[in-house]
Formats: sequence, structure tokens, C-alpha cells
Amino acid sequence: MYSLSANYLASHVDEVLELATVDEVLIAQDSSENLMIMKESTWRSLQDIAHLFATSVNAERLQQSLLQVRADYLTEARIE
Repeated sequence: MYSLSANYLASHVDEVLELATVDEVLIAQDSSENLMIMKESTWRSLQDIAHLFATSVNAERLQQSLLQVRADYLTEARIE
């Protein structure tokens, strides 16, 4: 993650947007809460994850599904 000041952002917008295509960019502000610039696909993925874990029922179902996949498809490596 990159961390930049709001003043730097104001004078280097094109560069900051280029950085945001690679990684998230944190915009630090002295007098306010910091801001984050990220790719839309990253934002949407985070929103999807938040939605999936929004309720305890969903979280439990996901946990059970992961346990089932592990049981069905993953095996422990044997060391001989």
C-alpha cells in the first residue's frame, strides 16, 4: 500500500491514479480522516466479502462449506 499526503495528491493526480492500478493508495490528511484510492474490482470484492459475512448464518454456511471442501479435496502431506 502506498501512503501519500493530500497535498501530494493535489499536485500529482495522474501519478497517484497510476499507483492505484497496482495497489491501494492511502491519502493522509492532517485535519480529517484518511482516504483510500483503489481499483474498482478490489472495492467490489471487499463489498462482496462484507455482504457474505454480514450475518452469522452466512458466515456459518461459508465456514461449513470450506470445511467440506477441505475434507473432500485436500489431504495432509505425508512425510516419510
